[in-house]
Amino acid sequence: MPLDSGNVQFPKVQVSWFDHNHILQKQATFSGYFTVGRSPDNDFVITIPSVSRNHLEVRWENGNWWIEDLQSSNGTYVNQNLIEQRCLLELPAIVTLGNSQILLRIETTPSTPEHNERSPDHPTPPLQSISQFSSLSRSFSKDELKARLLAHEEDSNAGEYTRMVRSIIHEDRTKRGKSYKKTIWGLTFLLLFSISLVGYQYIALSKASTMAIDMFYDIKALEISLAQAEIKLEENEEILGLTLEMIIKERLNANQEKIRMEHQKMTAERKRVAQERQRLADMKNKYQQYVDEAKSFRIRFPTDTQYEEELIARVARGFGESELELPRSFIAEVKLYIEYWRNSSRLQRAINHLENNYYTHVIIDALEKEGLPLYFLYLPLQESNYDTNAIGPETRFGIAKGAWQLLATTAQDYGLNLGPLADVRQYDHLDERFIFERATHAGTKHLKHIYSTEAQASGMLVTASYNFGHTRVREMIKKMESNPRERNFWKFIQQNNLPKETYDYVFYIFSAAVIGEDPKYFGFDFKPPLAMYSKK
Repeated sequence: MPLDSGNVQFPKVQVSWFDHNHILQKQATFSGYFTVGRSPDNDFVITIPSVSRNHLEVRWENGNWWIEDLQSSNGTYVNQNLIEQRCLLELPAIVTLGNSQILLRIETTPSTPEHNERSPDHPTPPLQSISQFSSLSRSFSKDELKARLLAHEEDSNAGEYTRMVRSIIHEDRTKRGKSYKKTIWGLTFLLLFSISLVGYQYIALSKASTMAIDMFYDIKALEISLAQAEIKLEENEEILGLTLEMIIKERLNANQEKIRMEHQKMTAERKRVAQERQRLADMKNKYQQYVDEAKSFRIRFPTDTQYEEELIARVARGFGESELELPRSFIAEVKLYIEYWRNSSRLQRAINHLENNYYTHVIIDALEKEGLPLYFLYLPLQESNYDTNAIGPETRFGIAKGAWQLLATTAQDYGLNLGPLADVRQYDHLDERFIFERATHAGTKHLKHIYSTEAQASGMLVTASYNFGHTRVREMIKKMESNPRERNFWKFIQQNNLPKETYDYVFYIFSAAVIGEDPKYFGFDFKPPLAMYSKK
């Protein structure tokens, strides 16, 4: 709406339009009011699609310039700040129209006065005061006048007006001095308090982190012990079962008392293992308290970057790695592989296949039974995209088959029957590697063996070992000290150069697990596969 200026003279502004190459495209001068937009009825017309028909207006009101976005599609930014409503426009200013990279520079014209009339807060000085000051200024130079007014001792010849000004200056100096002292004391107190707080936080964080890390490796040691005990117990139970079958089948005489005692030993051992598993769960809860305490001492503001790092830390802990020792370089690398997944449709298609065939609960049940990290769910993703009919290339170790890509020797070690085409790159309905439930059972048992021996309860070392394409990786792992504190993935990648195939293998699996924590955040259309399972 045009401004009814009447007899009031409004200040002028100059508006310059620059394109994305900062080349001036258009320039105009307005007085009091103007609008900007794509429609021809605007005062300043910019015919670009990303600019709304009526984008913004600028007006002079109550002694100030004001800018208002007219509900544009892409918004208005003043000095890179999005304006939500009508706001004060301090000149000069750079105004950006949405995401169009169109810049408007709005500034006062050289002839524009700051104010057309004095405001009530700045009334015209009395004529008498002006005449007195003018008279005084005519008698002294600028430097002499300054020295006369700011001198510590008053000149005996000073006039009444000079005394009054000196009195005002002295009073102002006194007030400012007191104010400065209060400010200095206040800033000093804040500085000392801040230093003390930072020192306390550093000591508390260091202590909490140390306690959490120590407990983490105690947990890993107990996990290894339990996994080994469970494997041994399962082997003994299998041997005892076969022995009883043979006794019954062959009608052999046997020492019944000895068999009964062996059975009692295994029952007692299973009870002990169950109790230790409960102790392990309690230790994990306590560890989480230590981690939360350590994190509470870090002053951080919620951002997308922090959220992504929290997801990465969560998955690292789930894989059995110390999140408090998470290398910054590892975080950056995981984010890079997340981008690889986002630029491919493979992950979406593979998860759809997993869900449509109801394979998720089969894998989760097997992992829980073996006491393994549930994030191993993503291992057959990298192996085969969960394709139960997958057949690998022929290698010197044999031909890997099925969703878990098991070699013939590994499959036999964990009880799978092979068909007559085991050494041929063909599907064989008699080969149990192609039966998803049976292959998953064998695959998770194989993971548990690696987890409790060479990998020392490091889920990511397990992942690297499972990638059987490079046996020298397993040799590198075995050369590390045999304890969880020294044999973990963080130490491993610092001390060794992983082959490219294994490096990609590990990071693709890990980054897929991070995406699986919040698929929608990363732009994927599937539900978190582990959402229904809280045991991590």
